[in-house]
Amino acid sequence: MWMVFGLSAGALLGLYDFWTKKAMDGNGVIPIVFWSSLFGAFAWIPAFLPVSDAFGFHVDLSQTNVHQQILILIKGLAMTLSWVFAYYSVRELPMSFSGAVRASGPLWTLVGGALIFGEYLSALQLSAVLLSILAYYALSQIGKKEGIRILRSWPVLMMLAATVLSAMTTVYDKFIVQNLGLPIYSIQAYSAIHRCALAMLFFVVMSWKRGGFMPLRWSVYVPLVGLSWVGAELIYFFAIADPVANVTYLSIFRRTSLVVGFLLSVLLIGEKNVLPKGAIILLIVASTAALILDR
Repeated sequence: MWMVFGLSAGALLGLYDFWTKKAMDGNGVIPIVFWSSLFGAFAWIPAFLPVSDAFGFHVDLSQTNVHQQILILIKGLAMTLSWVFAYYSVRELPMSFSGAVRASGPLWTLVGGALIFGEYLSALQLSAVLLSILAYYALSQIGKKEGIRILRSWPVLMMLAATVLSAMTTVYDKFIVQNLGLPIYSIQAYSAIHRCALAMLFFVVMSWKRGGFMPLRWSVYVPLVGLSWVGAELIYFFAIADPVANVTYLSIFRRTSLVVGFLLSVLLIGEKNVLPKGAIILLIVASTAALILDR
């Protein structure tokens, strides 16, 4: 089931990527980070109310101590910084290319999983991971035809920073889920509140520096960004809560978000170089299938 949860989270993240691209149209990065985080936090407010106890997801404020809150706050800080970097990149780059820059994600997660959890892969499994990474790299080479130069592009470097932070968070998520002894929904709820508070701090500081509140061009995609992330993260946590879940596999499964985002970009935004990009994405799907079949 943890594989099913991982793939489901990846599909929902594909919608999240597309909605982020749409929400960034005409907006700055910090306002979108703040407002989407606010809607994500609102989604968890019912969990703190007594009525939620009847549905089995009540968050008891007395269940956590300062040490646990600090560990959850670290996760929130890493995620918020990752969003700041990633949203800027998504705004400036084609969806297929910004997704391709995340190719190093499984590699960073592989290193973290091996060092912390001893998750070593077989030859076939490692080949599948490397195939996926090479496919993303080839996709990035196609992006050069669209005027993007990796070493000279700030959006690319920011996506790389976001990717490293995301990979670190993937490993850290498994650590806190299996060591804090808290229900999944409690960690998620507190993390959403922390992220909202951190995003608000960034928003207030940046607004103060510019001499007025940063404007927002409203669209339905703004709340969809926050709500889809909350949903995908909750599904993902159900996956990593399984003691046998492999964080390297889950990192690959989350990359299926590129497939969903790419298809939506082709249909609704007008993605260029569709055929070569589509062929490479099929290789990514094949490598993901190989990981599942060899499990």
